[in-house]
Amino acid sequence: MDKDKEFLGTEKIGKLLFRLAVPTVIAQIVNMLYNIVDRIYIGHIPGEGSAALTGVGVCMPIIMIISAFAALVSAGGAESLDKSRQGR
Repeated sequence: MDKDKEFLGTEKIGKLLFRLAVPTVIAQIVNMLYNIVDRIYIGHIPGEGSAALTGVGVCMPIIMIISAFAALVSAGGAESLDKSRQGR
């Protein structure tokens, strides 16, 4: 496991930033495309499309806040769990 983390201390910062940022950027692009396609389908609902788009627009910030909080808690929980297991 230490071998997997060894590159963090030996490679150049630019290369590390690129290597670690690419998966995050790809995940955000996929999430954005999912939202765009979802809105296209919702907008084509006959009669109720505009009301449904309003509902999605109102709920999206709430969902993003909940997702951000979940990511915050999971990142902190993973670190705490790792520290507690190293102490054994």
